[in-house]
Amino acid sequence: MSIVQPLAGHVSAETAYVIADYPSGFKARCTKRVWLERDPKKGYRLCSQTTNKTGAWCAVKKSTYTMLAVMGLDEENHVVWTGVSMYEFEKVQEFVAKYGHAFDANLASDASVCATTYKMYLAHKAKLASKEGT
Repeated sequence: MSIVQPLAGHVSAETAYVIADYPSGFKARCTKRVWLERDPKKGYRLCSQTTNKTGAWCAVKKSTYTMLAVMGLDEENHVVWTGVSMYEFEKVQEFVAKYGHAFDANLASDASVCATTYKMYLAHKAKLASKEGT
């Protein structure tokens, strides 16, 4: 599934993207909210929370951190998210080209740092390769 419409600005439970009529079980319906949480040292992760039968919010479910991430809607209007992990530095430029227009200030800054770090890595790798060749 790919993101057709990026969702930006949903960074906490208070600013979450809300799905008012979300299925909960066989017949029941509830409310669900989703957002991308950022930790400056760990990265981004998707968080989601649903309501119980009384309408109170249940515990937050959190995914694993990834280096960069965006959240959006797919072709079926379902919330999906995608990201680039620290093991995929070579995909940062492609990720920025595809989703960069939807980045907030934090994500744009983080993406810039990742791209710069990758360029430094490639330069260092090339320097080592040239030393080995001589």
